[in-house]
Amino acid sequence: MRKPLLLLLMIIAALTVWAPASAAPLTLQAGQSHYQPVGALHYWVDPNPSSTEQDADAALREGKFRVAERWPPTYGFADGVYWFALDLRNLDHPDQNWLYVIEYALLDHIELLVRDDDGREMRYRSGDREPYSARSVDHRHFNFALQLPRGRVVHTLLRIQTESSVQVPVAIYSDHAFLETHQRSQLGLGVFYGILIGLLLYNLLLFLSVRDRSYTYYIGYVATFGLGQACLNGLSYQLLWPNWPVWDDAVLLLAIGSSLLCMLLFTHSFLEMPRRQPQLARAFRAGAWLLAGLTVLSPFIGYRHAILMETASVFLLALMVVYAGIRARLAGYRPAYYFLLAWSFMLVGIVVYASVSFGLLPKNFATEYGIQFGASIEMILLSLGLAYRFKLLREQNLQLHLEATERLEVRVAERTSELNRAMGELRTANRRLHEFSLRDGLTGVHNRRYLDETLAHAVAQARERTAPIALLMLDIDHFKRINDTHGHLAGDDCLRAVADVLRRHVREGDDFVARYGGEEFVVLLPGAAREDAARRAEILRSEIAALRIDGHGEPISLTISIGLAAISGEDLHSGPDKLIRAADAALYKAKRDGRNRLVCAD
Repeated sequence: MRKPLLLLLMIIAALTVWAPASAAPLTLQAGQSHYQPVGALHYWVDPNPSSTEQDADAALREGKFRVAERWPPTYGFADGVYWFALDLRNLDHPDQNWLYVIEYALLDHIELLVRDDDGREMRYRSGDREPYSARSVDHRHFNFALQLPRGRVVHTLLRIQTESSVQVPVAIYSDHAFLETHQRSQLGLGVFYGILIGLLLYNLLLFLSVRDRSYTYYIGYVATFGLGQACLNGLSYQLLWPNWPVWDDAVLLLAIGSSLLCMLLFTHSFLEMPRRQPQLARAFRAGAWLLAGLTVLSPFIGYRHAILMETASVFLLALMVVYAGIRARLAGYRPAYYFLLAWSFMLVGIVVYASVSFGLLPKNFATEYGIQFGASIEMILLSLGLAYRFKLLREQNLQLHLEATERLEVRVAERTSELNRAMGELRTANRRLHEFSLRDGLTGVHNRRYLDETLAHAVAQARERTAPIALLMLDIDHFKRINDTHGHLAGDDCLRAVADVLRRHVREGDDFVARYGGEEFVVLLPGAAREDAARRAEILRSEIAALRIDGHGEPISLTISIGLAAISGEDLHSGPDKLIRAADAALYKAKRDGRNRLVCAD
């Protein structure tokens, strides 16, 4: 009798602690698999930054929790610890696997405690200062798995502590509904980033053609704006650095500052301000220096201070840019029309995004991604404005040409000089292309073709100088097993790591490294005698054996087998084939003798 009574008392105590008197649970019913707990989510703010679960329990008992009436719950850049209590009851829904999702990616520290009526507990930790792997589902939004069988009730207590804006758009999804809903959002983001990448590449090609400085600033603006949006959306943390939580805040600050700086410089160049608005141009240059300083110092002055200053800079920059565009348009500068129209769409997107954050507009596909839509249209129009500006410049150049026919000889000489310069650039590009064709695309070292072209020349030079020459042939041990166990991407990482070690130990001059094929590399050491080459080979073998490559959760150890062939004196007349064959035979002997060793050819 005592054990059932004790269990009953524990259940009553748990219910007393967790359920505020006026809090009705969010009821999950058949036919609906996505819920926003409007009216069911209660919150309490503890100004003590060390607030604990016991403090929240006491606040629940004392009725300090209030209904989160604003939706989604947004509280700006606020201090203290925010607690949110939510009870969930599965009335008759057939799914028992649910997700507690927070659809905002910039919260630093999140803790979720889940209890059922039997007193069982589940604890979760997440946030953008916590490892990405803490999430229940691989997704850019924070999410926590809930087990909620039909007829059961669970009590959740959420702790939020962050330096960023306190926004807590909580949503409850069944597993199936979560996948369906976020496929659509991923599609929208894919379209947005596809537009950004397309504009980036298109204008990069134009810049390479026309060499206009405005394209440089525009390309920088598109790239840094896209990176900043990836940080705000949680994609950068998910895809780029999931194992380095502190990077996301630092990259966000740098991306925001850099995009503002590029936009300021783009406006200065696009509107031709030094010639058309010299006084305002000085103000823009001063603002650019201030922004550059703020961007460089932002990772060191604290996230809260930096993001507040950068946010304030957005409004000041918007006023400066729009004012400069209006003045340029009133002065008759026709490309300013595209500029002002583009900024109008961007500002509308920002207003829509802010209105959703403050609960003034409903959160749906169009409003949630309003800033992405506005930015996409803005960047397209800015690209059109650049093209139109270039067209005007070309027309002006043609007019100047027609007005200066009497100076034809001078113009021809100028064009000839430009042609010669272009031909020189073309020759340089061809040389770079040839060099690129002799490089291995994966590892960056020379390829087999380069080895075939260079080895005979190197042996001939050694013969002329009567100097020795050595060749190392290396093979990564058990490489097929690495690919089969860890995947080909991990195998590629191993190849790049080995190539980096080899490259570091090759002296400038005649020495070089080449990928011979598959997992085999060749190191050519002109001037190296057999003993010196063997010593350097052992250094390479020991350094590669010390490598640890990330195998997606399991470190990969590498060893190599090395065959060494060195020739000197009369052997130099035998040609490069003998050197290759001797090193290859020594390599296979090293592999037969147990691998992870150096064998020198006789």
